[in-house]
Amino acid sequence: MSAPTVQGGRHCGAPSGRGVGMHVVVATDEGFAMPAAVTLRSLVAVASEPLHITVLHDSIARDTMRRVVRSLPDGDYSIEWVDAGTFELQATRGTHLTVATYFRLWVADVVPEAAHRVLYIDVDTVVRRDIAPLWDLDLGGRPLAAVQSVHYPFVATRGAVNNWKVLGLDAKTPFFNAGVLLIDLGPWRAKKIAAAAFEYLRSPHLGAGADQEALNVATAGDWFALPSVWNQQTPILSDGFGAHLVFPTPEIEAARADPAIIHYQTRPKPWHRGCTHPWRGEWLRYASLVDFDPVEGLRERSVVAEAQWRAKRAASALLKGR
Repeated sequence: MSAPTVQGGRHCGAPSGRGVGMHVVVATDEGFAMPAAVTLRSLVAVASEPLHITVLHDSIARDTMRRVVRSLPDGDYSIEWVDAGTFELQATRGTHLTVATYFRLWVADVVPEAAHRVLYIDVDTVVRRDIAPLWDLDLGGRPLAAVQSVHYPFVATRGAVNNWKVLGLDAKTPFFNAGVLLIDLGPWRAKKIAAAAFEYLRSPHLGAGADQEALNVATAGDWFALPSVWNQQTPILSDGFGAHLVFPTPEIEAARADPAIIHYQTRPKPWHRGCTHPWRGEWLRYASLVDFDPVEGLRERSVVAEAQWRAKRAASALLKGR
């Protein structure tokens, strides 16, 4: 399998010449271009150091690229567009996620060889604080840093890694959310994390967790745990998901009150009708500044798609008894 090729060229902001900068990778397709613009605008707005941004995309239009770039504020940054539209995964199990979610597995192949680390961020996020303190963390030789999942805190949690016993994993191995990943490329390459993840994706053990599950299996607990402020997952905002069983109360309170990165991981998303996320206003504030049409109140699914989705949910409930 070959790596994606660089297409689309670069765009530079107003470089100041400070330092070598921080390498950030996001992945998107045409449907998520507007949220990607929101994420990148928020990232650039709070950055204190130069940013080198790589956008892995699924053959999005040139005009869409230009609109994303026009959405960004003045700053010290460059953008490189990498078309991964020919990406072939051949996973053994399908998913509701788009193929772009798997692009994060290519991070080591799309940043300059001189780069020693990269920050991957999902595009259903808003960055509220400068990422420099995160960038400067010592990971102690581990291949990546992430925040433990609230939905799936351990590999043995139902829906995390269903075949954890067969794979020889300890039930209490922490399971991370892959929406924000700080990757140290030396250990990542040396331990062949991407290759192990690809192998797992094609194995009969793959569950419904896509590349997030694969990365957790590939690292097998060998990762650095970040405070939850660096990936405020939606379930941590409610006491009903058991966050207090996993995280200390001060960490939960900090993530709720002053997150560095808000991750709108559940539906409806902030751009959808009916979203009641407590931090929706933060997303809408940035959305009002990007070069895309107003998005507040969009239908999450078309009428036909909604009916099909409800029918599938009903059928699943009958088959599984839940």
